[in-house]
Amino acid sequence: MSLTDEGHYGPKQLNMLEVIWGKGYLSPGGSDEIDQIIGELDLSGKKILDIGCGCGGAVFHMLEKHSAAEAIGFDVEPLVIDQANALALEKGLSERAIFKCVKPGKLDTKDESFDVIFSKEAFIHIPNKVDLMKDINRTLKTNGYLAVGDWMRNDDNPPSIEMQEYIAAEGLDYYMCSLKKYRDILENTGFKVISLNDRNEWYLEKVKKEVADIEGPLWSKVVESIGIEEGEYALEIWKKLLGVVEKGEHRPGNFRALKK
Repeated sequence: MSLTDEGHYGPKQLNMLEVIWGKGYLSPGGSDEIDQIIGELDLSGKKILDIGCGCGGAVFHMLEKHSAAEAIGFDVEPLVIDQANALALEKGLSERAIFKCVKPGKLDTKDESFDVIFSKEAFIHIPNKVDLMKDINRTLKTNGYLAVGDWMRNDDNPPSIEMQEYIAAEGLDYYMCSLKKYRDILENTGFKVISLNDRNEWYLEKVKKEVADIEGPLWSKVVESIGIEEGEYALEIWKKLLGVVEKGEHRPGNFRALKK
């Protein structure tokens, strides 16, 4: 039993994550963490690609708050794309927010077609980071930017037993690496690294609050979304997550890079 339906997000899982992380988001931090990833980048008038866009939260934020001209979101999950398109219609952004369900693998993009490529907690699911960065470099315009937040490791050694148990409980494919490895990959695929930021200290406090909220004020909403049995399992997963975040083995981070 896991929080996904045969490896894919189901309606119950999306509803539960919305309870924890907010409407349109499948990862923590909401718009504040998106701003942390974007940093000083000016998105006004820019064409943006969001890889692993989920339900569109980041796309809408970049359009509404950062004045991007157009944002295209790719995801491999049909249900989240359906929800993103519904939210775009609700927000009146259907002409500027375009969402596509894609197959894993090479990006379905033209060369040098985007000013900025953004991603949040999606690269963890992509095993070959070198090929990914080469493809992103191909897709970015000259002097284009890459801004990414991802779940990372403190090092690139084999995962501990606790980490393996957490990953198994999640029921998803995780291919994590360290910030250092990301830096090395970026520098060897045509990018100049602008910033590397470890976000473990921030998320440690946040995941403690998430566990407390699931056990306390949000419990009734979690149960309403996924039922008591799956709610208890979700809480178990969050506690396993807290354990590996406390150890520092599982940690969010972000980076920004410039296409040379």
